[in-house]
Amino acid sequence: MYVSKLSVQGVRNIQQSLLHPKANINIIYGENGSGKTSLLEAIYLLGRGRSFRTTNLKAAINRASEACTVFALLEKEGASGGSAVPIGVSRSSGGGFVFKVAGRQVYTSSQLAETLPIVLMNSDSFALVEGGPGHRRRFIDWGVFHVEHSFRETLRKYQRCHKQRNNLLRHDKISTAELGVWDREFIGLSIQVAECRQRYFDKVLPEFHSVLRSLNRDLNIDLHLFRGWAEGSSLDIELTKNYQRDRVSKTTNSGAHRADLKLKYEGRPASDVLSRGQTKVVVLAMLIAQGRVLRRQRNQDCVYLLDDLAAELDKAHLSRGMDLLLEQNAQIFMTGTNKEALQTLVPKALVSGSGLFHVKQGVVDQEEPDLI
Repeated sequence: MYVSKLSVQGVRNIQQSLLHPKANINIIYGENGSGKTSLLEAIYLLGRGRSFRTTNLKAAINRASEACTVFALLEKEGASGGSAVPIGVSRSSGGGFVFKVAGRQVYTSSQLAETLPIVLMNSDSFALVEGGPGHRRRFIDWGVFHVEHSFRETLRKYQRCHKQRNNLLRHDKISTAELGVWDREFIGLSIQVAECRQRYFDKVLPEFHSVLRSLNRDLNIDLHLFRGWAEGSSLDIELTKNYQRDRVSKTTNSGAHRADLKLKYEGRPASDVLSRGQTKVVVLAMLIAQGRVLRRQRNQDCVYLLDDLAAELDKAHLSRGMDLLLEQNAQIFMTGTNKEALQTLVPKALVSGSGLFHVKQGVVDQEEPDLI
């Protein structure tokens, strides 16, 4: 599926715009502050039901509007318009929302995500290597969600059980019988979550290494999934061993919520030794690998949002990354300030069929690509 029509109303400085993106590469250019990233934010809102720039969606609504609305038609490559799937999101400044897929109202953002899988790469994405474990857990869980649809409910149950166990640990007097009941459920759900993650990791690992070799043959990264408790030990033993520590900290110190992706380069943590440029290449490889797994496992394509990557990656790595994305039939929306520099990243055979959009003070104009 790719976005063949996109209508944006009331998203930041974009009051109203109608676009007809192309199935492969779409270049969005303009000066800083013109609204380029706001356009990506609108697409992200369509697939996630939320913004990647703020947790307070009211801040993303145009000051002159009471709500923001994003609507799109999703179409299969080469299919006629009659097979297009409509998808829409409306968020009001009062906090209300309406999500619709194929004309029917849906009530969770996960249903949007299933319909329109989106991968975002911007300056914040480098936290996959440099940031805390939460960033890497979200990376894994995004992939598991799209490959194993039952995972969302399993994870929800686990999070509820984890919260209940932490609540018990905060009591001055703990009922060992009640804690034992919750521990049994916590252990079972933690193992289920860990097994789902491991199955996905086993799929994404070879894809990651393949992509990384294509981007940089000299960069050998060891990637390992830590499940959240000690290797070679069972979770029930870990909970017993950590009981006093859990009581003091009033939180559970072992379990699937402690999972992490461990990245090492030459035996040392990657975050300690990789240059900024190497880090960017590793992150790009991780995100491209995710799209490959989704295509192989679900025969579904991702939409990639690349925000000002020309300022983050050198041209050689970015060009190779674009080639890899196009090989997996991904639709790409990429922003930047320099139109000519962005167009040089488009393979010559695809230039005439690519999308070109100029954003100026929130107004989006579709242009014909330059045949260079």
